[in-house]
Amino acid sequence: MKVALEYLKDRYSEEQSRFDHFENKCSKFLTAVSIVIATLTAVAGMKNGALFIISTPLSHLIITAYISSAFCITCSWGHALLALRIGDCPTIPQGRQTTEYLIEVDSEAQTKHIYNCYIDTLEKLTKAINKKSRDLELAYNELVYSAWCIGLVAIMA
Repeated sequence: MKVALEYLKDRYSEEQSRFDHFENKCSKFLTAVSIVIATLTAVAGMKNGALFIISTPLSHLIITAYISSAFCITCSWGHALLALRIGDCPTIPQGRQTTEYLIEVDSEAQTKHIYNCYIDTLEKLTKAINKKSRDLELAYNELVYSAWCIGLVAIMA
């Protein structure tokens, strides 16, 4: 059982590091998306809003591509916020109740309880990380779509 507990302690440390890694990625990504939103806004304001004057079929395509880009970047920003959302980071149970329980029971029950705490917390932590990962992947894909659309706007304009 001692080997299993050491393994679980190592896994818990690795998952905590992985959680922190995703948090850092999310904050950096959110900063990048915010810069892209500012750039998109600047593009819209160029030439006194000439981008939004619809007079030819090409101008229809330009405005459609711009709106698609704005929609994608907004979705990307939203998913980045969801990924960064500060929620409960699962941790090993602590506090008076846990400590008193560990004092009251014998050595075998203590080991079993600690083992169960690690297992339960690792499952919750893995789910939280996987959710962040999914939201961050969606945000990245939407950023790519936005970049393609704004590239089309630049080419057509």
